[in-house]
Amino acid sequence: MRHYVHCYALHCLDEEASNALRRSFKERGENVGAWRQACYKPLVVIAARQGWDIDAIFNTHPRLSIWYVPTKLRQLCHAERSNATASSSVTGGATDHLLF
Repeated sequence: MRHYVHCYALHCLDEEASNALRRSFKERGENVGAWRQACYKPLVVIAARQGWDIDAIFNTHPRLSIWYVPTKLRQLCHAERSNATASSSVTGGATDHLLF
């Protein structure tokens, strides 16, 4: 189960998206590993909408609070947050940074 905690988390947080993702992979004949990897992206989107605090998302959900946040999910959220911050500072008209 520990290799599928993020898939379970997606199912708990957005059952409709989880079922649609699973169905689409099954219809295309994709293997379970590909589906398992695809479960990360919707969770990163959920984390982005909730201030990037994936730990708080897990800790406040009754069915997820007993599980550790998978390291890869935490890393993906951190990387995406860094990318979002970097792109917003570049496109946000920041004048305190010199762009060469």
